[in-house]
Amino acid sequence: MKWRNLGIAVLIFAALGAYVYFYEIKGGKKREEAEEKAKKLFQIEDKDIASLTIKSENGEIVLQKDKDVWNVVSPVKAKADKYAAEGLASDFASARIERTLDDPNPNWKNYGLDPIVTRVSAKLANGKTQELDLGQKDFTEYSVFARVPGQNKVVVVPVSLLNDASKKLLDFRDKSVLEFQRDQAKEMAIDVKGKEFDFEKNGDNWMIKKPFQARGDRSEIDSILSDLELAKVEEFLQPSDQDLKTYGLNAPDVRVNVFLGENRAKKTLLIGKKVDTFYYAKDESKPEVFKIKEDLFKKLDVDAKKVRDKKILRIERANLSQVDVKLPDKEFVFTKGADDKWKVEKPEAQKGKAILDYKVFWPIEDLEGKDIIDHANLQDPQYAFSKPSAEIQLTDKSKRVIQVTLGKLEKDLVFAKTGSEPTVYKVDKKILDDLNFKMDEIIEK
Repeated sequence: MKWRNLGIAVLIFAALGAYVYFYEIKGGKKREEAEEKAKKLFQIEDKDIASLTIKSENGEIVLQKDKDVWNVVSPVKAKADKYAAEGLASDFASARIERTLDDPNPNWKNYGLDPIVTRVSAKLANGKTQELDLGQKDFTEYSVFARVPGQNKVVVVPVSLLNDASKKLLDFRDKSVLEFQRDQAKEMAIDVKGKEFDFEKNGDNWMIKKPFQARGDRSEIDSILSDLELAKVEEFLQPSDQDLKTYGLNAPDVRVNVFLGENRAKKTLLIGKKVDTFYYAKDESKPEVFKIKEDLFKKLDVDAKKVRDKKILRIERANLSQVDVKLPDKEFVFTKGADDKWKVEKPEAQKGKAILDYKVFWPIEDLEGKDIIDHANLQDPQYAFSKPSAEIQLTDKSKRVIQVTLGKLEKDLVFAKTGSEPTVYKVDKKILDDLNFKMDEIIEK
């Protein structure tokens, strides 16, 4: 009898578990999904929308999708701002009825729906069209009264849809000053007020080709490219106002050429006259003239000292096998063994001892020109390179040697050069103290 009762109890619990699972859990999820679907104003997804037409106080704007790219097709033909177009499409497709007013014979004027101020129409890929009229905000300011044309009821939807539909033409246009991706840039030429600069990418680094040849300051040149890529148009001028001479674009103050990819595809920005705190500009490949912020003009007015690399050496420590440092009265030699440990070769008293290699490399890697003299006569006695105050020799695994010579001390700076390159750097005299290594401080304990 007890077993029979236990079996009945088990069956009851199993039935209850099945009920909870299928009705409360699985069924509950389906009911929630059905309720959410019923609250949607339109049973569509944003991917179903092929075009959008917005009629508002700002006029009529038509956006059209070509594959994954949105374009403005009216009142002008131009590429659309991706985020503005996709935002409107998403808000329209997902528009949710927050509530429906219990008003069988609504006075549309009370809801800002007579006359109609804002209407959004979405043409779907299947050829059907969905429309929505938007009126005034409700008392919360977070929702807006709306009506589907042909329906005699007032619904309340999120205000985000009205905010998107109230944007101006400029908001819906792609406002990129020059459309490119900076990681594709291989070369950049800037002609500003008659000064010419030419930068060429070498791996991850930049080389200056004009007005002199030198390593470029990677962060500074990347910063110029970044500002150029992210710069936005402040105002497009009317299509009828395309006299380039009027805007100083027939002989621009600034011409920037960016060459992209292996085929060196060219993008060109022209900058002309100043107007208030803006400058007239145009992408050479497009007809529109537009205004840009003064900040971009200033960034492109290149400072030769800023764009060059002031580091005397750019070395890969892992590729080095030997470091020699000669001072007038002593010599240090450090070598890297098969175990990748750096050890002393000279002075003899510490030969074979392991060192804290960063204490040797940091002074050398941080060596920076406070001032730079190009096209210098290295034989000039004012530099005193024939009687060096210090010599640094770096040898890599392939036996390639990099030589740095420190010459005469001048106040708080000392002249320096690398190899036979006709450039002289003025570096902080502290380097002479740093290179006079104290062995008890660099020997690994």
